[in-house]
Amino acid sequence: MNNERSLQDILEWIVLGLLIAVAALVVLWVGGWVFRFLGSVLLAISGIIWVLLKFAVPALIIAAAIYFLVRFLQRPKTA
Repeated sequence: MNNERSLQDILEWIVLGLLIAVAALVVLWVGGWVFRFLGSVLLAISGIIWVLLKFAVPALIIAAAIYFLVRFLQRPKTA
């Protein structure tokens, strides 16, 4: 069995390995940009939700208090 590799075979494997390494780095770089963009989008969405909740929760509490007050005042009086 002949296990000897020629210099050309070794160089081809080295070049292939380097190409795979460069491709992996490009994938990681693009992935970093994608995740940075998604992080910005999620941060903006969370900011919008926070602003909505900051105003909606007190408004809902006031609306509930008014609803229960009106319901209490409209209750028929029993002796």
